[in-house]
Amino acid sequence: MSLLIVAPTAREARAIGSGCQITGTGEAGERALATLLQEQKPDTVLIAGLCGGLDPSLRTGDLILAREVLDEAGEGLQPPETTLSSARRAMRNEGSRFVCSRLVTVPKPVATRDAKRDLWNIHGAAGADMETAAFARTATEHGANWMALRAIIDPATMSLPGSLHDWNGEADFGTAFRMALRPHEWIAGGRLGLALWPALRALRAGTPVVARVARDTVPLGDDLLA
Repeated sequence: MSLLIVAPTAREARAIGSGCQITGTGEAGERALATLLQEQKPDTVLIAGLCGGLDPSLRTGDLILAREVLDEAGEGLQPPETTLSSARRAMRNEGSRFVCSRLVTVPKPVATRDAKRDLWNIHGAAGADMETAAFARTATEHGANWMALRAIIDPATMSLPGSLHDWNGEADFGTAFRMALRPHEWIAGGRLGLALWPALRALRAGTPVVARVARDTVPLGDDLLA
């Protein structure tokens, strides 16, 4: 099975390694993914990157293998069950620190502990990001299956620096972290900066496991309609 691995930003793609394509974020990211799908015609798209944690039991560097992705309205998409089950088994065998749970996609970061708690109570999703639902929908529209793997950078107990509350993903990570290290919020920014490295390491370790399964597994039956 042919596989396309994508990540929203250059920092995430570099952590994953060679073979990962950068899409960008927002509507531009959706258009870039659509172009890649038209050019490469993969059987499956693996959407990989970082996310914020909503499940209070999860820590920085924990991985979320998506069993469903919800948009902000609660509309859901599911990956093929055969591939998901195989990926879950492979990650357990590798000793990965992960959960197989929902992701919810939102238009801007879930920045405070209270907002994370509220979103966790509404959706029961382990994590929140800004791309997966739209990318999964784009893949489905182009006749490709999808999988998603996200690594938590800011867990449910961590609030983001104020300068990142309205970050739309268009600025790169370097610019975003420089914003977060302004003198009046350097403590929160420094905490987030320290969390980046274990999250990227986890993403680098986990992505090849899911990618290998996605390449080797042929979805069966109703999976083709997922």
